[in-house]
Amino acid sequence: MRIVIVGAGIAGLAMARGLSLIGHEVEIYEQAPELKPIGAGLSLSANALRALRTLGLCNAVLAEAQRIDCIALLDHSGDVLQTTDLAALSQRYGHLSMAVLHRGGLHHALLSAVPQSAIRLGMECVSARTHEAGAVLTFANGHTIEADLVLACDGVHSAIRKAVFPKARERFARYTCWRAISPGIPAGFDPTRLSESWGAAGKRIGLAAIPGNGSTGSRAAAPAESRILTWPRLGSPNSRPCLPNSTILFRRCSPAPLQTP
Repeated sequence: MRIVIVGAGIAGLAMARGLSLIGHEVEIYEQAPELKPIGAGLSLSANALRALRTLGLCNAVLAEAQRIDCIALLDHSGDVLQTTDLAALSQRYGHLSMAVLHRGGLHHALLSAVPQSAIRLGMECVSARTHEAGAVLTFANGHTIEADLVLACDGVHSAIRKAVFPKARERFARYTCWRAISPGIPAGFDPTRLSESWGAAGKRIGLAAIPGNGSTGSRAAAPAESRILTWPRLGSPNSRPCLPNSTILFRRCSPAPLQTP
């Protein structure tokens, strides 16, 4: 059976690894001309970490990550509203509850588990159709392939989804989130604590420490090389997807307020 995965991101590589573990060979078609450690940071909760353990990649991912032992929900002044003791949950259930890392670190770990010969770069899928024996994919360079099974992992603007579900449309949920990384960790910042501050009109700011410099997917050797991941969010019936003034949003949420140019 010929299995084709469209997209060599986190979903596509994870699918390729899982299928290889049960004896299937796959082909991956990726539109980018090269794979780079793009993006900012992300968090992996217990369910994701257990899935990575099933794929045999949990230790490799955790080598790139910062464990989180506590989640704190704060008000706009930084006062604690609620905390969740993840360290206790980790001990109770026998596995880590949460870790944070640069997206590039997760992608690097998944990529290292997939044969490079299985990945075709510079192949943008532009259309798809099905027939009795499987599916036919067409790429921007005019190349066409047939497959018994196609897995669409090509993102929110998936060409395959549009072909299979032509009436499907993206819908703006009036909830916008930015992710950004700043170098260094402020004095007194606990890297095992993830916090989110809630303000008025749906404004929220999250802070977490992630290791490394994000350029190679490798873990930093010294705490001074770690960074702060932030995720300002705005959500209200009238919110629009525009960049906020980060000085205002961060003023009461960080020991060292960030400044915009």
